[in-house]
Amino acid sequence: MRDDIVHQSARASGQFEGVALHGKGRLTFGLAWIVLCTPTGASAHAWNIPYYLPVPLWLYAYAATGTLMVSFMILAFASGMRAPEPGRRSGTWTKALRIPVPLVNAAQIASAVFVALLVVAGLAGTTNPFLNLAMPGFWIWFYLGALYVSAILGDVYAFTNPFALLLRIAVRCFPVLERGRFRYPEHLASWPALGGYIALIALELFGAGRPRDVGLFLVAYAAYALIGAFCFGRERWLAHGDTFGVLCRLCAKLSPLKWCGAARRHVIVESRKPVADMSRDGPADTSVIAFLSFMLSSTAYDGLRDTATWHAFFWRSIYPHVVDLFPSLGRHYAFSADILLIWQWVAFAIIGIAYYLVFRGCCTLGAISSRSSSGGASFSRQFCLILLPIAFFYNVCHYFTLFWDQGRQIFRLASDPLGLGWNLLPVAAAADQMSAAQALIDVGYIWHAQVLLILAGHVVSVMLTHAIAVRSGRPAATATVGQLPLLVLTIALTISGLWILSLPLA
Repeated sequence: MRDDIVHQSARASGQFEGVALHGKGRLTFGLAWIVLCTPTGASAHAWNIPYYLPVPLWLYAYAATGTLMVSFMILAFASGMRAPEPGRRSGTWTKALRIPVPLVNAAQIASAVFVALLVVAGLAGTTNPFLNLAMPGFWIWFYLGALYVSAILGDVYAFTNPFALLLRIAVRCFPVLERGRFRYPEHLASWPALGGYIALIALELFGAGRPRDVGLFLVAYAAYALIGAFCFGRERWLAHGDTFGVLCRLCAKLSPLKWCGAARRHVIVESRKPVADMSRDGPADTSVIAFLSFMLSSTAYDGLRDTATWHAFFWRSIYPHVVDLFPSLGRHYAFSADILLIWQWVAFAIIGIAYYLVFRGCCTLGAISSRSSSGGASFSRQFCLILLPIAFFYNVCHYFTLFWDQGRQIFRLASDPLGLGWNLLPVAAAADQMSAAQALIDVGYIWHAQVLLILAGHVVSVMLTHAIAVRSGRPAATATVGQLPLLVLTIALTISGLWILSLPLA
């Protein structure tokens, strides 16, 4: 995210404070030069201080590659590895959990009130992002928090969606919002939600880091919801246009819990087997492939753009060529910042497209290897969900330290949401008293936790690939060969993810 909202590292006074949109610090150019010259000695940017890996990065890469290959071979060749039958119940619990509808409605109202508070804090609160509830409240508790809760507890967001409540209230005043004025074009699928997602990430990466921007974004998103419902109807917008809804619905596929509103007085929560259930899903739309590819590529780019290696690549390999083409720019150093910003936008687009094309290319190779008559496009729609665990777990790794730091800021910011010096919760002052030593955890633990999380996501992806291949009904040997290009892709994404996390910051 923006460097303007960075974590304030532990200073000589020994205090940790501030809202962070990244747990990142800065290393000197000399350190970056040393790392560039000695690529086997990686220095992780998991925290705001240099951390030298206990062993060279390539050893981690070899270990991760070996783990994925062993997992693949066990799944491919071990006897008795069969996917559950489609008609068989995927849950293991004999009794479902029933949640009263009034309790769910109260949670949705609380969610809407919280979003309204974020808007007020962003527009009327202090401009200091470290003291305003809008910044961590939106980026951490609403956006990222909704994704992580969905992956753990299921699609809770579908029942607590504040924008769904807004539309339900608006429908009572304007009935046209229920069905809309136009028929929703089927070819649009979830592309509108992807457009909102790109706008959200662009605000995160290239915004000025001001609380006011968060307030304006939420107001604009509410207007987008009303316009979408007016055009195509409330349910259609929630299904295809709601960026947060689509994101949470995808992440909820990883959850062992399934929420459904079958009963009038209760919301039923049942258990499920995520891998088996995802393998039974039909082919996804191309927009879902693009959505998952962008979810992965945007997180990777966010981690890469502030590293010393990335900045050195620009200043040594890109900027000199720009100056050669336009010599006048070399005499006006003020333009260098604009050139850097343009380069960041271009790289953002290139990396996003590259991830999508690489996945489509691997799927094409998989279709050829398995002698599939449907072609690479159909193969990619069938296997696109293998990107979901990779993208999600890498997202968790990327924001690992951010969540750790912000956990102790909740009470303080809730006590003074506008940053005006209020003290609405007297307990907040006591809860916020934590020394730097108490706030810090060993950086080595952070790095190894990130390694394990990345590896876990890729192992789940390998398992899902196998389950989908078995479900396709192809002969075992043909299905195994068809998985090889996707296995290579998974290994490449594992190594690249570890490499990005190991790079020092600029």
